[in-house]
Amino acid sequence: MKINTILLTLLLFLSPLAEAQHTTGESLKEDFATLLAEKSRNMESILCTFTETRHMSIFTQDVVRKGVFRYKRAEGMALDFENGDRILMTRDLFSIRTDGRTTTSRMTANPMLRQMKNIFSACMSGDAEALCKSGEMRIEKSRSGYRVHLVPVARSARKYVSDIILDFDRTDMTLIRLHMEQPSGDYTRYEFHDKRFNTNLDAKFFQAN
Repeated sequence: MKINTILLTLLLFLSPLAEAQHTTGESLKEDFATLLAEKSRNMESILCTFTETRHMSIFTQDVVRKGVFRYKRAEGMALDFENGDRILMTRDLFSIRTDGRTTTSRMTANPMLRQMKNIFSACMSGDAEALCKSGEMRIEKSRSGYRVHLVPVARSARKYVSDIILDFDRTDMTLIRLHMEQPSGDYTRYEFHDKRFNTNLDAKFFQAN
């Protein structure tokens, strides 16, 4: 699978933050880390709808798709698109179904996949320290939440990703957008809506097929 395709499948959640305060202060990082850990402690599952937006300079219009997102702490996460396409990421596997064809690979087979998995796992589990290790971090705070900018440390990763933006809702500290921008200016963004927490999600939703 081409690395660009992999990158475009791994984006998640958002809603714009207003009146952001730019800062790199340690106190803000500590406040963010404490609140993230507190709110994530009892978060076992998330069920919501999502919108995927892919912006590519070669197209005159953005490609927009919708679907259902599911996350379960012990299982992983799955994005099921309305057209039947699917993205699945578990502890060990990454699987993508496009036009009825499924491709599955192990997380350990690709450093970029491992990094993205670590970012998602850190966000969901509330591990701000692990999130910080994913790249050079800068945090902005507003009345509605936090915005985290991550710049990949590895030179090989920066060839494909110039900036990762994570937006968190202050009320529950869940991701509401993850935006990944490439050096070319192309990007993929996932916006998530109508979130329901700690619902009973069947393990079948996290099986590759």
